[in-house]
This record gives sequence, C-alpha cells and structure tokens, in this order.
Amino acid sequence: MRWSSNGIILNFSKHNEKSYILEIFTEEHGKHKGLIRGLHSKNKRSIIEPGNEVFASWSGRLETHLGNYNIEPIKLWSSHILQFKEKLSAISSICSLISLTMAESQPNPVIFFSSRKLIEIISKTEKEWIKEYVFWEMQLLSEIGYGLDLERCAVTSKSSNLNYVSPSSGRAVTDEGAGDYKSRLLILPKFMTESNADYQSKDIYDALNLTEFFFKKRFFSPNNLNFPQSRNRLKEVFNH
Repeated sequence: MRWSSNGIILNFSKHNEKSYILEIFTEEHGKHKGLIRGLHSKNKRSIIEPGNEVFASWSGRLETHLGNYNIEPIKLWSSHILQFKEKLSAISSICSLISLTMAESQPNPVIFFSSRKLIEIISKTEKEWIKEYVFWEMQLLSEIGYGLDLERCAVTSKSSNLNYVSPSSGRAVTDEGAGDYKSRLLILPKFMTESNADYQSKDIYDALNLTEFFFKKRFFSPNNLNFPQSRNRLKEVFNH
C-alpha cells in the first residue's frame, strides 16, 4: 500500500542508529507514523523538526503497519524561530495537541489548514501570532466536540459585556449574570469576543488558562492523558 500527501511534522523518536519513527499530520490521511532512514547529517535531521511542512510518501504492507516514509521539505519553519523560545513553545504545543487529540489515520482538513496557516503566522509575525494561537485552540476544542459558546450570556442572553465563562457549561456570562458567583467563573478576555479589543500579557494568560481548563476537563483528564509541557511553558511566558 502506498500514498503521498502534504503534511506537518508532529514529532520524531530515534528507532536505532540509522532510523527514526516519524509522526506526521497529513492533509489526506490524518495523523500517521512511519519509519524514516538516511538522516545522517544535521541538515537532513533538521527537516524532521516539529512544525515543518513536508511532502510525505508512505508505503507499507497494510495501513495499520508502521510502514516507511520518504519526505521532501516544503517549508522549514523551525529554522525561522530558533532564537525565539516562546515561538518554539507555541509550535511544539500545536504539534503536541494535534498528536494527542487527533484520531489516527482520520483526516481533519479544518485543523490541518488552520494549523499550517498558524505556523506560518508564528514564523513571520512579531505579536499577532499569539492571538491567532488562542483562536486556534478554540477551534481545536470545537473540532474534538467540546466547543465553547461565547456568543451570549447563559443567564441573561445578552451579547455584550461578556466577562466570564461558566466552568460547568462552557458558556459566556456577563457581570450581571455572574452575580455573587464571579469567583467561581473563568475570566473571558475581551479580545476573545470583541474583534477590536486590545490585549496585554494578562489577557493572553487568562485566555490560555480558559482553553486549558476545558481541554483538561473534557479531554485530557477523561482519557488519562498528561497536558503537554510545551503548552505549560507557553502559558508561563505570559504570567507577569
């Protein structure tokens, strides 16, 4: 069996002295692992850094077998951000979240194309990338069946002054709707519901805290999975 597809490198692990096990999130075949050989030089190994876009050709006796990869580089985004720790953490977090949440061999074009675009934005922009990263996590939550409802207040049905999210329902709440329960609610930064709203480091931290809460509650904890360390590092960048 053989197939080829564009893909995003998610991770790799050493198999032996001459080969690696490579996991790629492909456009047409979803998340898929395979064995790759012949990466003896540093230049060749740099191709399989997480976040890089490649053209991957896979072959194996059966779809369920590990099989073998041949890859050709398309965009080596990792080389653009080596000196930026926060960007490295962001791309590592993207790849880890995809690896943990996407089903094996099941294509998801929504997440594939949004991830590819986000990695490009991270590589090319100075500030706006982190806002786009937050919205990508919101999209990922929605794609795995746990989207948040931030359109209107769960209590008053108003669509303005949405400042909180209910940890139980994942729905937005206004100050009025929150009443005496504000301390039990999660903070909803303005930029997540108002397109022209400015944001500071604390707003990003609160946004990442919000999505992290629901990732853990609805996916990671029920499946006994650890939340990615790269994602923890990314949030701490904005904890000041």
